[in-house]
Amino acid sequence: MNGDFLARHHDQLAAWLRDGKAESLSAFLGAHHESFVLVTTDGAVLDLETLRESLRSAGGSRPGLSIQVEEVTRITPEVYRFLERHIVDGSVVGVRVVTAVMEDGLLLSVQETARR
Repeated sequence: MNGDFLARHHDQLAAWLRDGKAESLSAFLGAHHESFVLVTTDGAVLDLETLRESLRSAGGSRPGLSIQVEEVTRITPEVYRFLERHIVDGSVVGVRVVTAVMEDGLLLSVQETARR
């Protein structure tokens, strides 16, 4: 994994949320390990199936959305930290510090922390 992987991965998520293109959702979810767990900014813990279900109905729900990945730091060969900016129509609407853990080239765990 590297910054390019992370940027593409978040581009796929933004494309799904912005445009509702099914291939974007498939590509995004395909990068997750079957044992994937997400800890959201509000502390909810979601497994892959729960994430999949929550995203299914969200396609096209965020017109104008883009997600920028910045300041990627490789902590170990399988652990990365980065800054994630959510932008709608040129305005930053959310910033998160994210820690991602990989296994076998797939995302195993992600923890998001909101930044004010």
